Amino acid sequence: MKKILSVALAILLTFSAFAVCSYAASEYQTYYIDYDISDEENIKIVPLAGYERYVLPGEDFKFTIEVSEGYSDTFLIVQLDMAEIEPDIHGVYTISDINSDHMVKVFFNMEEEQSNMFASIIVLVRSLFQMFIDMFASLFSFAA
Repeated sequence: MKKILSVALAILLTFSAFAVCSYAASEYQTYYIDYDISDEENIKIVPLAGYERYVLPGEDFKFTIEVSEGYSDTFLIVQLDMAEIEPDIHGVYTISDINSDHMVKVFFNMEEEQSNMFASIIVLVRSLFQMFIDMFASLFSFAA
């Protein structure tokens, strides 16, 4: 009889421990916000105070992006799971109502930066050319 009671008690304790563990696992499910940063030396993702990369279901995750001195965030692209996202007017990015793991990817759009640089060079050359034309025109009008 003692053996039957101890076996039954062991089964009951094992089942109870399993039930508690499975309840705790489902009750405290968290999701992870992963980062893919192209230039980790010059770009940082900074969670706002109170926000962590492990997020409970239905919660939000808020963060900002910092770039090193000498770099511009003008050409910065931020994507959430391959879709581009924009910050609010305060520069804060928000992932709302989280119910799965997410990937935040941050990189500089070099093509846009290069095309803008090329356009700036063209404007500079035009300005210099116009300056020389004006200078020669003033010299010739002064001589006449």
